Amino acid sequence: MSGPAEPFTIPRLETGIPNLDAIFHGGLPKGVISVIAGPPGSGKTTLTHQICFHHAAQGGRVLYFNTLSEPTAKTLLYLRPFAFFDPALLEERIRFIDLGQSLRTKGLEPTINLLIEQLKLFKPTMVVIDSFKVFDDLAQSAEELRKFTYELTVRLMAWECTTFLLGEYNSEKFEHPAYSAIDGIITVKQHQLSGEQQRLLQVVKMRGTSHSHDEHPFVITTAGVEVYAPSITLRRAHRSAASPGGVRRMKTGISKLDALLGEGIPLGSSIIVSGVAGTGKTMLGLEFVYRGAREQNQKGLYFSFEETAERLRDTARGLGWELDREIERGMVQILFIPQPDILVDRDILELQHHVEEFGAQRVVLDSMSVFLHKIDDKRITRDKVFWLANIIQNQNAVGFFTNDVPAGTQQHSRFGVEETVMDGLLLLWSEAQGLERHRYIEVNKLRNTAHASGRHSIIIGPGGMQVFPRLDEVPRLDPPVPFSPRYDRVSTGVPPLDELLGGGLLEGSVTLLSGSPGTGKSTLGIQFVLEAARHQERALYITLEEGPHQLILSAESLGLPLREAVQDGRVEILYLPREHLHASRFLSMVEQKIHDLRPTRLVLDSASDIEVLGFISEELRRLLYGLVLRLRTLGVTSLFTVEARSLFIADTISERGLSPLADNILMLRYLQDEGGLMPVLTVVKTRSSAHVRSSHRILIEQGGFTLGGQIEAPVPYSGQKKRKRPLGIKWRRHK
Repeated sequence: MSGPAEPFTIPRLETGIPNLDAIFHGGLPKGVISVIAGPPGSGKTTLTHQICFHHAAQGGRVLYFNTLSEPTAKTLLYLRPFAFFDPALLEERIRFIDLGQSLRTKGLEPTINLLIEQLKLFKPTMVVIDSFKVFDDLAQSAEELRKFTYELTVRLMAWECTTFLLGEYNSEKFEHPAYSAIDGIITVKQHQLSGEQQRLLQVVKMRGTSHSHDEHPFVITTAGVEVYAPSITLRRAHRSAASPGGVRRMKTGISKLDALLGEGIPLGSSIIVSGVAGTGKTMLGLEFVYRGAREQNQKGLYFSFEETAERLRDTARGLGWELDREIERGMVQILFIPQPDILVDRDILELQHHVEEFGAQRVVLDSMSVFLHKIDDKRITRDKVFWLANIIQNQNAVGFFTNDVPAGTQQHSRFGVEETVMDGLLLLWSEAQGLERHRYIEVNKLRNTAHASGRHSIIIGPGGMQVFPRLDEVPRLDPPVPFSPRYDRVSTGVPPLDELLGGGLLEGSVTLLSGSPGTGKSTLGIQFVLEAARHQERALYITLEEGPHQLILSAESLGLPLREAVQDGRVEILYLPREHLHASRFLSMVEQKIHDLRPTRLVLDSASDIEVLGFISEELRRLLYGLVLRLRTLGVTSLFTVEARSLFIADTISERGLSPLADNILMLRYLQDEGGLMPVLTVVKTRSSAHVRSSHRILIEQGGFTLGGQIEAPVPYSGQKKRKRPLGIKWRRHK
């Protein structure tokens, strides 16, 4: 018993027109009779000529009948500039027959007999009548025209000819008598679409195939007709299940940006880079392509609609990048399409072609808001964005699509639909703070990825973009280790102070040095780091006030060997001038330096300067709390200086809410006596350690900071009532 019969399929013909066969879902059904309708100048004749020459080049035979519309000689004259025109095919494979004289002198009946005679002589596989509408004018009635059309179609079907009937028919109303007898209707027209004057092709009807019913833009160039059908050709490819190793990802290579992106961007992702003008979108996209080529040997393609290739190369040179070298190596391509020349569907397919041919792994389109700016229908915009994302996913690449948003709005994208289609959204913006404007970045969305939230400070300068992640939002540079209590003590560099502290500071502890101006905070900090150098350890001194040169000179005036320690690499001075440093970048820079240097001691001089930079007290407390946690887990013994708001000892030290962060608190203040002001030091707090709470006179002399005699009179401190008159002071020498 035989099985089920194979389904019958109609043979197909290649049209030779890019993407038109895809619109027919496999090519033109063989033997169909189709009307190509459209107004004058819409491209009917050129479209048909290109199909005919391609058919002839494939071994077919074409009879092309001209009626009263255009003489054959004129037709051939205007065909010669096209690339598809091949004079060697004339007469042997393509024959042009002029029916004009017969129609003018003899009418319809003799003309159809002449047409049939030519069919018998030439035995064509394809027939064209251009224009068929002339028969409308010559027929005496609709009935005569219908009869003529029917007889013609029967004869052509008997000869198994694929036939095109061209005419200037109304593409909106299909009431012509011929339409009931034919198999297909193809319309071409010129129309304003998405702000552009475009030629459009639509297959209204075609028997024997499930075709696309959409209108598709097309252009006519010296190469001929090219139809754009991204809705058909840019289908999202079906990929196999994820590999056992999980999702494959890409690192951008941009300074600290990868810390915000978690494990990295999944391959096949499309990312919107959104922001107002001047926030760094173009620079970020260009660096994304450059870093991939230079550091990861990944090919990058940059599509620009605003900046020419030469201007982008100039930008790269100004940032110190060797982009020219990567272009010469064949790792980077920059393609520029001027904004007035944009044709959206054509350029989407152009992007697809270049991405596939170049083998791009990184793609930037700058900018999507310019590329789609003529489209005022959000449904169409969404389709175009989806096609762009398909190109990236099918290539298994990563794409950055810059997007300008209107200033003064809360929009995340230009058109309001892009972020729902794309896989990720990076927001760039800037805001004025005082006399300066600061830039920020935020990872608003990244599918299938645990990423940092909130905004993070960035700067753009030599070398490119620098990101300063907030420590509470990104993984640590060093793996976390459980914090365990430490009982070893380290010297402060001031022996009398070590005695007051019960033998020194506990290793890994945090000390808050709250002092009035001129009480020796910086000097004590210098001695603290020099003590580490004396034990062949490394120390980091962070200064926001004095520069390294001034700090070294101050140390030398007291006989402290800071210059030698710096030259030996035991002490590093990190100068972060407060007038140029934004507070949100501070912890990121400090953490990176700690990671690189691996110090055992750290001095921050002074923590209160960060507050001057724009942090209110609660923000400053959170900022320093993040730093304290990192230092404790790394076992770094640290000293933070804080500028007191009063000169006198009765001033509180907890007014900024910083005291809970510290293991030790040392208070440096002035006492007022009949003889003037005298600086004194009091150990207010030492966690997990006994200490002497008496106050001692501060002496700064050759050799640095030291302590003098103990103050015998009671000393008020935080929370204690102030005296109404100066204290009578007596002191004795410290043993």
